[in-house]
Amino acid sequence: MSNERSPEGAPATKRQLPEWLIGLGIAVVVVTVLLVVFEALGGGDDPRFEIDETATTDPVPVDVAFTLFDGTETTLGAFRGKPVVIGFWASWCATCVAEMPDLAEVEREVRDRVTFIGLAVEDPDRAAAEAVAARSGVEYLLGEDPDGSIYASFGGIGMPTTVFLDADGRVLEVHSGTFSADDLRAKIEELYGG
Repeated sequence: MSNERSPEGAPATKRQLPEWLIGLGIAVVVVTVLLVVFEALGGGDDPRFEIDETATTDPVPVDVAFTLFDGTETTLGAFRGKPVVIGFWASWCATCVAEMPDLAEVEREVRDRVTFIGLAVEDPDRAAAEAVAARSGVEYLLGEDPDGSIYASFGGIGMPTTVFLDADGRVLEVHSGTFSADDLRAKIEELYGG
């Protein structure tokens, strides 16, 4: 066994890595793990702010039934013959409530050629939903999707979600996230023309 000595005469010790280098190594490992998890969960795609460009050519089933706030039972098939914009919202959804005045404004401008329907998703307080709609200036049809099944059938994953149907009931686009009045006007112009 050797008794090596350092130049100062102290016994030699194993060489240790500086603390900052150990910390850097740990940080690299943590960041790598987070990036792997991040990619596995969608790679940063935030569906609330993206437009789903994958439209289907299948018409919406005409028997998708719902109840309007006035108690009338109807189906999506009843609105064929005219393009339809369906806004999925809820009184408990702050971004939905913030978007509603813009939707109401645009609906008043295009109601002669596009039907708007607002469906309250899993909204337990109908009175609150009606109050929100009234404060927002909404005059278009409002209905209920109490169990979220209609919302789910359109692939809804974030609130609010807006669905654009053509006059034959085909889904042209599903948008999760808010619309400003100007953006909604542009989308209607793009999908339905002037």
